[in-house]
Amino acid sequence: SLFCPAHPPHHCFARLCSSFAMPKSKRNKVIALTKVKKKPRETKDKAIEEIRGACEKFGRVYLLSIENERTAALQVVRQKLRPGRLFCSKNKVIQVALGTSPSTECQDGVHQIANMISDKCGLLFSDTPPAEIQSFFAEYRPSDFARAGATATSTVVLAKGVDTLSKMPHSIEAHLRQLGMPTRLIEGKIHLLGDHTVCKEGEELSADAAQILKLMEIKMAEFTVTVSAHWCKSTGALVDCEELED
Repeated sequence: SLFCPAHPPHHCFARLCSSFAMPKSKRNKVIALTKVKKKPRETKDKAIEEIRGACEKFGRVYLLSIENERTAALQVVRQKLRPGRLFCSKNKVIQVALGTSPSTECQDGVHQIANMISDKCGLLFSDTPPAEIQSFFAEYRPSDFARAGATATSTVVLAKGVDTLSKMPHSIEAHLRQLGMPTRLIEGKIHLLGDHTVCKEGEELSADAAQILKLMEIKMAEFTVTVSAHWCKSTGALVDCEELED
């Protein structure tokens, strides 16, 4: 019998049903769109196609050397130099798109600029004359907070006392101690118990030093772009940056 005298019938029926419970379906799992990644091959192919399209559309290609790259600064460059196109894809992708030999190049002579690509660089496709491009980058050099590993441009020493950290909330005092600063919270104010050298000019910034400089709102990085070379579609010639002319 399914029922026993010790338990009411409805209790036994509930136990019977639970023993035949179906496992949870895995089909109805919700996957956040942020976890769905494009296939690397699709991303590369799209970049190659866009670079080749820009090379066909514009009359000039500028090879740019970029230091202290920042997303916000690159966005400004893109806005200011429209309708030109700026690409900062992986070097190998750019080289494949342009072609590295006369037999594989997408435009006559453009393989010359592909073979100059190295380190952190970008490609600017534009019809704007070289003098204007160089002038723009000579003037646009925004400052930003340096990151760990960058070279300190000056020596920073924070003076002992309460005034140095007076603008900071008392809640950050424990974090400052974790960054190596000799601090103490006294009557709701952060006291620096001794002079503290954050960094020395010419030396590499540690992760802690970079954080302290940011908290102190001291900027040591400068976003700079240098035009290394220029290719002109009408002539198919590559011009070194020192020889750039209209």
